[in-house]
Amino acid sequence: MKVVRIGTRSSPLALWQARKVASLLEQHDYACEIVEISSSGDRSVGGDLATSVGQFIHGIDEQLLTSHIDIAVHSAKDVPTGEFDGIAHLAYLERGCTNDLLLLQPKDGRQTLAQVLNSTQSMPIAEVVSHIDHGRTVGTVSGRRQSFLLSLRPDIIPLAVRGQVGTRLLRLHQGRVDAVVLAEIGLRRLHEIKALEPWMLELSCFRIDENDWPTAPGQGAISVHCSTEKKEALNEIRGILNHVRTELEVDAERQALHELGGGCLFPAGIRAQAGQLNVKVSPKNWRDIYSRGHAFSTLNYQGDLTNYTPVKPESTPIVRTNPTDEGRRLVSTLNSERLGLRLTAEGINVLNKPVLSLEPLAKNWPALNLDGIVDRKKWPLLLLTSPFAARCAAVVSEHLPAYRRIQWAAIGEGTARACFKLGVTASLCGMARNSKDFASYLETMIDKNTPLLLPQSNRADGSFAASLAKSGFSVQKWIGYENKTKSVEVFSGTEGDVLLLSSPSSAVAWVDNALPIANTVLCMGESTKSQLAQMEEFSKSDIQVLKGPTADYIAQWWQKKGGD
Repeated sequence: MKVVRIGTRSSPLALWQARKVASLLEQHDYACEIVEISSSGDRSVGGDLATSVGQFIHGIDEQLLTSHIDIAVHSAKDVPTGEFDGIAHLAYLERGCTNDLLLLQPKDGRQTLAQVLNSTQSMPIAEVVSHIDHGRTVGTVSGRRQSFLLSLRPDIIPLAVRGQVGTRLLRLHQGRVDAVVLAEIGLRRLHEIKALEPWMLELSCFRIDENDWPTAPGQGAISVHCSTEKKEALNEIRGILNHVRTELEVDAERQALHELGGGCLFPAGIRAQAGQLNVKVSPKNWRDIYSRGHAFSTLNYQGDLTNYTPVKPESTPIVRTNPTDEGRRLVSTLNSERLGLRLTAEGINVLNKPVLSLEPLAKNWPALNLDGIVDRKKWPLLLLTSPFAARCAAVVSEHLPAYRRIQWAAIGEGTARACFKLGVTASLCGMARNSKDFASYLETMIDKNTPLLLPQSNRADGSFAASLAKSGFSVQKWIGYENKTKSVEVFSGTEGDVLLLSSPSSAVAWVDNALPIANTVLCMGESTKSQLAQMEEFSKSDIQVLKGPTADYIAQWWQKKGGD
């Protein structure tokens, strides 16, 4: 009896795929040995996938080159379009369903996951996203899923939910995200082996119609690889495993993706079926557009496969509105173009006047030895308390890439968007207005055994770190960036100006620059209000603290009070 060694990842879903291959071969008198292998993708829990295309397959395929295994089994959607020296495609098994599912917390009147798996009904994406409340978080690191979702709903905040299917569903169950998007085929296969717990099957679920949400190229198909030099000798195995229609369709999808210039992380959905092709591609600068708070359009093609001419996505122009000196103004110390664009769209005249200069102190950031920590649950969590902290982390991680392998926790929406614009999807978003709220969020969501990493400004007072330590966390803190007063040219204030101060430091810097003091001042946090109470210059101002997400709260406040 001929023995075949089958290489695979060790997740339940990957093992299901390997056992499926083994079952087909055993029906033709082959004996099979399944060899579980850890991949580089398994050694990362963070929200950056772009630094390692093909990360889930190369570690396994390398074992083909050393003859440690005879064939390797992968999800076809994870296989890059480029060649890997010495590795050949051997076969595609018959493809399963290719839809994506949106899952949310259980709610009366909605279908459950169990009901959807027992039905064939799908729903247009516009109707699906209507079930996600404004400003909620959705867990997915797929560029395709993120971009398609955000093209319709720029208010949504994408978060990185990594790991096995059960882990992703648990993050939803725990409330770390409000929704997740997953491939239906994986859930179906796990349900088949009774690997989905009862609470999972009770989650609210919507199947997304593929007409306006085409699949990732190869989704639903199982790909089998071998070494190039052994491909001819394994021709009999190819004859047993390969499904011709699946191969034709997946090859057409991969070719279309290649012609677009993309890999498996490219924000494109491509589905080939019965000679027809459905293509949906996001603009080149979709991350930047979203990070500024805008919706965007996608390129779409539905028609005959032979008539398709690929059009590579270009950048979409961003319309900017300059502030005027007329009428009431919101004068903001935040260096946030997104906030200005969002509030301008609400009819508010925004004048940005940042008064702080922030500089990264890369030499202060400690190196991380993650490979010395086998249990990934004990890997540290990076805390980011401002958009600038996120920018520093992105800069530093270019030289210390281990930071991109761990999870990033953003204090709020602005910081999460800053992470996203820089190519890293935050894993947690506290939706917090200040460090006190952020500490409370972390105490609720994070295991006390998780080490916390906290880069701080040189002007930080240490209260945030002290609060976390008091709660039982182990916190490593350092001065990660320097906060300096920026010289700003004096401008004339108007009677109706409302001043938005982002921090106690910005209040001090505002006065140091001798800038006009508004009659009404909005503060982002009680600490800023406390600082103003100690400053004579603001003694005659009406000082108010934001009580919600910055853009939403200001827009509502302006409508009720500021626009009078």
